[in-house]
Amino acid sequence: MIDKATLDAVLPLPELEERRDEVVAKLKQEGFVVTNFHSGGIFYTLLMIVLRIEREFKQFLRVFLNNAFVTHASGAWLDLKAGDYSKKRKRAQKAQGLVTVSRMNPEEDAVKIEKGHVFKTKKDINGEELRFFVIEAKVLQKGARAVDVLVEAEVEGSRYNVPEGQITRSLTFLNGVDAITNGPDWITREGSDTEDDDGLKTRSLRSWSELAARPIEDTFINAAESVPGVLFAQADCQHPRGQGTVDVIVTGTAGEATEGLLAEVQKAVDKIAGPYDNILVRSSVTVPQDIELTVTTTDVSDDEEVEAKVASILTGLLAVRKGRKFYELTLSDINHAIRNGYAAATNVGITAPAQDIKLDKDKVIILGAVAVTVRRE
Repeated sequence: MIDKATLDAVLPLPELEERRDEVVAKLKQEGFVVTNFHSGGIFYTLLMIVLRIEREFKQFLRVFLNNAFVTHASGAWLDLKAGDYSKKRKRAQKAQGLVTVSRMNPEEDAVKIEKGHVFKTKKDINGEELRFFVIEAKVLQKGARAVDVLVEAEVEGSRYNVPEGQITRSLTFLNGVDAITNGPDWITREGSDTEDDDGLKTRSLRSWSELAARPIEDTFINAAESVPGVLFAQADCQHPRGQGTVDVIVTGTAGEATEGLLAEVQKAVDKIAGPYDNILVRSSVTVPQDIELTVTTTDVSDDEEVEAKVASILTGLLAVRKGRKFYELTLSDINHAIRNGYAAATNVGITAPAQDIKLDKDKVIILGAVAVTVRRE
């Protein structure tokens, strides 16, 4: 938003009483025929109506001025301005993936899983669960131990890019099924949120790089980040694999990008590549980080509840999201997250990791195993 000092210099907006006194003084100076400017008079009432209209019109002009530039616009105003740069806001999409349904005895009767059947996660600490709908009917045939079922998230959003082993329940009973789970690479299409204002602003302003005679780093990044499901992209234009080579590194909304997402990004960057460019689109690599710590608390809740609360905070800290340094994790970040998110914690002792972590920029640190020891004051 344009700072107030600049707005006041371009479109001053005095208080209503100040503006009234100014107008009344000018009218008196000009010898205006009406001399009764006291509150309650007919002319005073009409004057205040006019001044109120003037003030509201100036307020609108200040909003209009603020949204006349990409750097300061927001919401629908920004969508309109981005159109001047041939850019559109990326819309949210639903996650899709494979849920594995299995059993111990393969000789039992076939189990049919209808389209529309609902699988879901366990309820989290806030009592919320995520639901996924089967979009292609499948049969766990007689003689087979397992079958992969294609599911789609109930609604759009990156929160449905859940980790391995989270989708473990069925809304209705499936006779003959012993286990339900999602594997480590279960996602086939990343769920994503509607692009925020900062992301659209950045892509719009980066459009100037597209005017270069040959594509440069920002050109490749802009092409990659225009694809739904891409959270963050980097471009290595320093000939990583030899003269004329460029590596575009993609981080999806779920962390490591799926093959489908990489293919879409490849199409996007190929459109702007030079005739002799050799472009490789590859995914960033997720690196699980185990965290072991001791939390001292005054909370009267049982240990399991405290552990679940701390695990939830750490999950949020290392969630794949915009604005986070994916390749870095500091002990102070862990300490601050817990102390800030769990008011009853009086002290946090971190055993693992033993020191701050900083990896290569193509790595994404995600949460591994969490071990919490609860100590009472």
